[in-house]
Amino acid sequence: MHETALAENILTIAASALAPYRIERVNKLVVKAGFLAQIIPEALEFAFTTLSQGHICQGAELVLEIEPIEAKCQNCVTKYQSRSLPLTCPVCGGNVADIISGDEMYLDKIDFNEE
Repeated sequence: MHETALAENILTIAASALAPYRIERVNKLVVKAGFLAQIIPEALEFAFTTLSQGHICQGAELVLEIEPIEAKCQNCVTKYQSRSLPLTCPVCGGNVADIISGDEMYLDKIDFNEE
């Protein structure tokens, strides 16, 4: 279950980003992940809730936004987005593509209250 490692990384990155501030409460963390990262939202939420106990992010809402795959058709070089597999070019119907993005994950926003 790689969601546990992902939750640990989210908490580490959040703590580092929040270090310069006097935090009263973290309200929400927004994480963006590509479709190909294959994250199970419920598993990530469970891991985050469990691992955030005693952390500055305890009680914060975790919002996971799934981003589409960006691809480039090898037949007609059309760039397109998809939220499903297999990839199919919307222009020529080709199914051979170069993946441009869609497997990344990053902490996009942190909503918090300062002391």
